[in-house]
Amino acid sequence: MEARGSYAEGEGISLAPKLRVGIGFGRGSVVGASALVDTGADVCAFPSSLFPFRLAEKREPDVVLEMADGSWVPSQVLYPSITAGDIRERGIASVILPGGVPILGRSFLNRLAVRLTAQYGLVHLRTLKGLRAP
Repeated sequence: MEARGSYAEGEGISLAPKLRVGIGFGRGSVVGASALVDTGADVCAFPSSLFPFRLAEKREPDVVLEMADGSWVPSQVLYPSITAGDIRERGIASVILPGGVPILGRSFLNRLAVRLTAQYGLVHLRTLKGLRAP
């Protein structure tokens, strides 16, 4: 199974690897988005504005995240399924943030073979035969 993306305009000065994904929290609670492939992010992160439906809430945040700019943000960890191409992985550690762009972090990427070829603008993910995450 595989998924393909490309390099596209981002918020920085150079093109960024992006991939179209579906983020699911159960039947009828799925959204699609173009997500930045970020091999430096521990978990996937999605802006709260992406979800037109109510997500499960807890009284206290599960984690405090250090952002790329050095700031700290409290967030709750959720475990949606993420689909890219014909790849579908369940139980992906993800956080919901008040703003920003959708990010595919290592909680998703580490389950796959990832190939980023900036020179040709290619993003290629594929499942690893015989190796499946729990």
